[in-house]
Amino acid sequence: MLKEMLNKLTDALAKSETSTIGKIFIVFNQQYEDIKGTLKTMEEWIDVDKAQGKELDEIGADINQRRGLANDEVYRMMIRSKRARASSDGTYNAIIDTMAKTLNCKPTELSFKSVIENGGDEPLALVVENIPIKVISDAQLTPSQLVQLIEQVAPGDVRVASANFTGTFRFSKVYDTPEYGEYGFDKGTLSLVLIPAQDTVLPI
Repeated sequence: MLKEMLNKLTDALAKSETSTIGKIFIVFNQQYEDIKGTLKTMEEWIDVDKAQGKELDEIGADINQRRGLANDEVYRMMIRSKRARASSDGTYNAIIDTMAKTLNCKPTELSFKSVIENGGDEPLALVVENIPIKVISDAQLTPSQLVQLIEQVAPGDVRVASANFTGTFRFSKVYDTPEYGEYGFDKGTLSLVLIPAQDTVLPI
């Protein structure tokens, strides 16, 4: 921008940054770049995935989603969830799509069934067959908070009867022969999540 301004001067004036008018242009250019940077940040913070702090609160307020004690990362997820719930029709596919948008993961990573399909006799209950631990870890949620979200997305009084959070760790296929590779003690994750003694209830 500075060089462009200097080049637009008439040939009768010195087109150098060290000239008097050049020094004035340097001050103007710095202010211009600062304003441009601020406007760019404001434009980016319209996006829920980039907004922070009070700007994120404003986005949540637009859809009447309270923050509670949630940090920015969890609050973004709550906002995405409420937006997605507004268009959900309550079918399994809709629940999976909504949760995938909420957790920022692929729908193929999630799997749900009704308790009846799973051999039980409770009509208004879901079984979460598979959710990778990494997904809820990245979302900074506890399992019970995730269950809260799923029950909000599900129609009516449907509850989550059980949830299976899967890791990548697996034992050797052969009883007395160790296997090494992509999965194992050094890189794999167990199918286990620690739940804090005082779990935060999300304002959903």
